[in-house]
Amino acid sequence: MTTLQPLHPSAASDLAMFARRVARYEPDAVIRIVGGDTVVGFFAETPFDALVLRAVALAEPLDADVVVEAGTLAARAVGAGGSLELPAALPALRWTSSMPPRSGWTELMRLPLNDVSARVDAGVEDFKSRAPQVADGLTLRDGRAALERLAGDVWDVELAAGVPLRLAHAASSYGFLVGEGDVVLRESGSWWRLDAPHGAVLARGGLALFAL
Repeated sequence: MTTLQPLHPSAASDLAMFARRVARYEPDAVIRIVGGDTVVGFFAETPFDALVLRAVALAEPLDADVVVEAGTLAARAVGAGGSLELPAALPALRWTSSMPPRSGWTELMRLPLNDVSARVDAGVEDFKSRAPQVADGLTLRDGRAALERLAGDVWDVELAAGVPLRLAHAASSYGFLVGEGDVVLRESGSWWRLDAPHGAVLARGGLALFAL
């Protein structure tokens, strides 16, 4: 078993909360843990056509690239001094997404966190107000397809600098848009990245993230 020792003791509890949010959307969800120094990244696939990332500073370097069950990680008890024991690794094929670049990111724009949160809230209300009429009178299958199209209309609009609003929606859904500060938009090649105070969201622009 591998034990993580975050630099800040509270980080272990934050990671467990992150894992619970990941498992909430998909009980069988997995998290890919990648580290090669004193920072380790916890990546998860999402229903937003994007990856979410929590990066954690460690007290000691860790070289790792493993896939674990989100639900099992969420259930781990935080040890003395804020340590966290990782679950047993799963077969790598449980991870289906391509990985974003580790470096080479160019900053596009900074946005006030409150403004981004307000855009997400407005999108949620727009979807809720239009959904009943869109799906009214349709079969379950057709209604689901209509709601998916509506979701595209609402969330694939531009947030700023070409980055779609769905990245901010994902950030909000995973608890990243809290506190104070800015949201930073970046790009690297075909990838977009939204950095919020409590995590990041990454997606490939104009391409399907999954099945790559």
